[in-house]
Amino acid sequence: MGEVAVQYKVMPDPDVEVAIDDLVSSLENMEDSVGKIHNVEKKPLAFGLMYVELHAVVEDAEGLVDKFEEEISNIHGVGEIEVLGMGRLL
Repeated sequence: MGEVAVQYKVMPDPDVEVAIDDLVSSLENMEDSVGKIHNVEKKPLAFGLMYVELHAVVEDAEGLVDKFEEEISNIHGVGEIEVLGMGRLL
């Protein structure tokens, strides 16, 4: 089975007070059997707001990307998750 590279934009939850560096650390240390985190970095959005850009590789099977996104959303402080790019690895 192949793999899929996925790039996410992870926004902090506006209702929860969490430091962006703590969110980056939580995402970097995420334990997951479905995907592998390759790069996590904070990036500026606008007016001092920041978001986290996450690059991961997920097994290419039905429903695994959705499961991976669900596990990301269960991390404390995660608000919206947006897929910025996705592609199959050979």
